[in-house]
Amino acid sequence: MRKFAWIIGTSLVMFLGLVAASPFFTISSIKTSVVEKDSEKLASHIDFPVFRENLKKQFNTAMSNNVPTEIKNSPFGGIAAGFASNVVDNLVDSYVTPNSLAKLMRGIKPSRSLSRRDNDPERVRKERDEIFKDARYTYDSSDQFSVWVPTDTGDDIRFILHRDGIMSWKLVDMIVPI
Repeated sequence: MRKFAWIIGTSLVMFLGLVAASPFFTISSIKTSVVEKDSEKLASHIDFPVFRENLKKQFNTAMSNNVPTEIKNSPFGGIAAGFASNVVDNLVDSYVTPNSLAKLMRGIKPSRSLSRRDNDPERVRKERDEIFKDARYTYDSSDQFSVWVPTDTGDDIRFILHRDGIMSWKLVDMIVPI
């Protein structure tokens, strides 16, 4: 009976350890898929519709908060706000791609271009290590995990993962310093 209780206890501890480590497995898989340019594998770890919608809300809120009062109160303020919102929506839809996310995960501004790739295993290892380099990892709750990546300017980009099942996680949001 004692052996049985010990086996059950050990199994439970191992299972809980795997569950606690599962966001790190997802992050490792994201890193690998970015380096290998495997967009299907990357897409399996990102909920693109939710991710894009969250970015649209963030950018539209930032834009509306920075509009001068004179424009907000003018008769054309509503038209301008609608136009700006439409531009933001179109930019996010076209710009949020696996390649641009890979740049942000390295802490690089998306406007910079990446060099041509080759199949050198050493280069692949170094590039994989650059993704989420110097990042901080935090559990925000039992269903939310954050990765804080420092940028060139000293700000942090925050990638937010939500639990999708017991051991699976999906990237659903990114907080960009604006």
